[in-house]
Amino acid sequence: MDSSLRTFLLNSPERSVPLPWERFFDLRLKIIFYKNNLSEALVADLRSKVNLGGGLFHESTLWSQITGSSIDHSRYCLIRMKYDQDHPFVLQASCCCGPLMYLVVPEPVWYCPLCGHPFPIFC
Repeated sequence: MDSSLRTFLLNSPERSVPLPWERFFDLRLKIIFYKNNLSEALVADLRSKVNLGGGLFHESTLWSQITGSSIDHSRYCLIRMKYDQDHPFVLQASCCCGPLMYLVVPEPVWYCPLCGHPFPIFC
């Protein structure tokens, strides 16, 4: 995963997604994805609150459903969150989704939230 998307997620959610990335929303799964049109890498954003820019936010309960947690992690996160969104922690999900799949999660995790494998690699 290149640094342009990571920088965008951390510092510039009000701006448009940097090239060669594009953002799309899967209506069936209700997940925001980012796709790199050059490398075909795919990033699934599992955070419960994502700033889409222009005052719009995407709110989802998918993370709490996956982890079985009812805690609002944004209230307990020690990192000051710019734009009042969940902090993006990026991990590579090559254990169950292939080498070009990444997940953006709202908290540090030590096991893959999809398959339970104990080795997520933070970017």
